[in-house]
Amino acid sequence: MTDEAKRELYRGAWHGEDGYSPAESIRLARAAEAFRDHAAGLDGSRRYDLLDVGCGVGPLRQWLGAEAFRIVGLEISAAAAEIARRSYDACETGDVERPWPFEPSSFDGVHAGAVLEHVVDWHAPLNHANRCLRDGGLLVVSVPNLRYWKEVRKLILGKQPHWLREVGHLHGYTPRFLRRLVELHGFEPTALEADCVNLPLLPNRWGWVRRRLAGIGSVLILTARLARRARVEDRSQADRFRRHKVLDLRSIEVAETAPPPP
Repeated sequence: MTDEAKRELYRGAWHGEDGYSPAESIRLARAAEAFRDHAAGLDGSRRYDLLDVGCGVGPLRQWLGAEAFRIVGLEISAAAAEIARRSYDACETGDVERPWPFEPSSFDGVHAGAVLEHVVDWHAPLNHANRCLRDGGLLVVSVPNLRYWKEVRKLILGKQPHWLREVGHLHGYTPRFLRRLVELHGFEPTALEADCVNLPLLPNRWGWVRRRLAGIGSVLILTARLARRARVEDRSQADRFRRHKVLDLRSIEVAETAPPPP
């Protein structure tokens, strides 16, 4: 897919300067809470280095103050990146599937909110996150949940799931699939939550509902710790690498010491 085609595909995926919906605010607030908890266990003599990929207009600054958090964005839309620079310390314009313009082990945390459902190759941004995070770094991703009970109901009724009807959504994820995907990339899942569940008689403001019933909630919010360095590719790329091992999800893990043949 060309860069221009991607920009067209993602057009309208960011909000301009409009506010975020209550459900989106829950997702962002939960991510910010996870990064604050992680920062509390690190050296407090410096600011926490956070990379927000697919950052849109830079909403995380509402929850994470500049004194304690240095936030850098990566955004494909030049217009959105320009707005993000008003509140973030920096924001690069680029495609999250292409190599990220950051040094290895340069961030304490990586946030990918509503990103993985839009990319062609889901391995690419997770490979880059693995490379850019420091040892023990924190990854927080959020994706639409195909197992959301309202989506299951639509399937039973023969209707197209909402998340796969959205323009720009190329992939759908279930809780088990998402966990396994980040595990392949060297991350250890530590928490799973939903932005909302929307079950009758169970208010979304009850946090235990979003945690205990995350598997049938609307949007999955997964927190994971970097446990090992790994690079994963689609299994169709196996002939490019002399050393690799076959994984599930049609993937291979590449031995970084063995570069692809010329």
